[in-house]
Amino acid sequence: MRRRIIIILTFISFSCYAQNLSLSLSDAINLALNNNQTLKQYEAKLKQKEYDYLASYGNFLPAINFDFSYSHLNEEMDIDLNPIRDLIISLQSSNQAELTNISGILSGNPPMNQNQKEIIKQQTFAYLNNLIPPFYQTFKKQNYKSGAFLVTQPIFVGGKLLAARNASLSEKNAANNELEKVKNEVIYQTVDSYLKVLLLKEIVKTRKEVLEGMIQHRTNANRLFQEGIIANYHLLRAEVAVSEAEKNLLNDKNNLSLAIESFKNITNISSISADDFLDTLCFKVFSDSLSSMINKAMNNQPILKITQDKKELAKQNFNAARSSFLPTVAAFGKYEVYPEYLSSLEPRWVIGIQMKYNLFNGFKDYLKLQNAKYLEEEVAFAENDIRKKIELWVTKSYLEMINYKTQYEKLNSTLKLAEENLRMNEKRFETGMSTSLEVIDARLSLERVKIDRLLSLYQYYNSMANLLLAAGNPHEILHIWSN
Repeated sequence: MRRRIIIILTFISFSCYAQNLSLSLSDAINLALNNNQTLKQYEAKLKQKEYDYLASYGNFLPAINFDFSYSHLNEEMDIDLNPIRDLIISLQSSNQAELTNISGILSGNPPMNQNQKEIIKQQTFAYLNNLIPPFYQTFKKQNYKSGAFLVTQPIFVGGKLLAARNASLSEKNAANNELEKVKNEVIYQTVDSYLKVLLLKEIVKTRKEVLEGMIQHRTNANRLFQEGIIANYHLLRAEVAVSEAEKNLLNDKNNLSLAIESFKNITNISSISADDFLDTLCFKVFSDSLSSMINKAMNNQPILKITQDKKELAKQNFNAARSSFLPTVAAFGKYEVYPEYLSSLEPRWVIGIQMKYNLFNGFKDYLKLQNAKYLEEEVAFAENDIRKKIELWVTKSYLEMINYKTQYEKLNSTLKLAEENLRMNEKRFETGMSTSLEVIDARLSLERVKIDRLLSLYQYYNSMANLLLAAGNPHEILHIWSN
């Protein structure tokens, strides 16, 4: 019961939060950085590379394994040297018979005949056969177990282990820079989406003002028509203007809803309305020079850092390929835990040093080395190309920002003129000196100037955000925005 109450209270508090959500631009960026699914994907990728880098240190440590096996042979493995044993006994018996004959002759006895020699030979053979054990041994039983600890410690592998560790470090740095790149892109997308909502809010506001003005003009036209001051044509023209204003308002309301949905997708939130966006579009000055932004881009742009990581990775690939031309040296050891199953030919433990050097493998190592060499050249050319493209990116964004800034400033005076033009035409229409078309045109002209001014301001900030993205510091827009 208590758990249910906690869940209900949590749900109610979350619902209240969702209903009262208010977002500044800074809040929107923080929300996107915390909730964006693409960012979480690259954060997981970075964790993978961090563990890969830690695992690369394991190559320098000894590898200790325990091998166990149970074997069944088709028959026992043995050594049968009994034919050699029989031959040795037979030769020794013959020699003994001859020695006995020679000894008797030397003692003055007559030489033994063949039968006497054969008797002595058989007696000696029987004696030696009982005395000497059989030359037969089983050195591997039909069923046997084997268990051994195996230790291998690399001593020298031509720099391959260092290359592997440095390559893992480069991959980890590249993953970190890729995460930074995605963060920057998420910030840019959030800023652009947030500003687009602010823009469309202002456009909808302007459309509502125009619609209200058109409705008021229609009311005035209807009154003047009833008084016989203007013709029916002017009233019909006012009706058409109201319909056009309603259509434009509906269209921009739909665009605003779509912009909010896009913002929800970027920040991964489920519910938000146009009223929850606190900030408004207002002009803020950007003070950095073009050369300063280019220098920042060359120092901070994650794309360039990723390319530098790839360059280091290509270098370590070359070092690994070069190590194939050097010998590998390793120490090893083995200890058997089932000595009772070992044969007389197998030791219980052994330690040693092993060296391996490839003399010829069909020029594969040489060709891999050439491949690694040209990979380094490819990455170097790619780095130079990316530097030029980043400089072009910064320059283009900066000049576009300046153009939209100038356009916005120029439209300030145009706005005053359009407001005055509408005021004069409305007064003239009231006195019958101006037509309905002139009033409608004046109001539409004012609407167009207001919207163009808003679009210029939005494009100014969009270009600024793109410029800061190119420079690798998209979060700097918050300092400009808050000032």
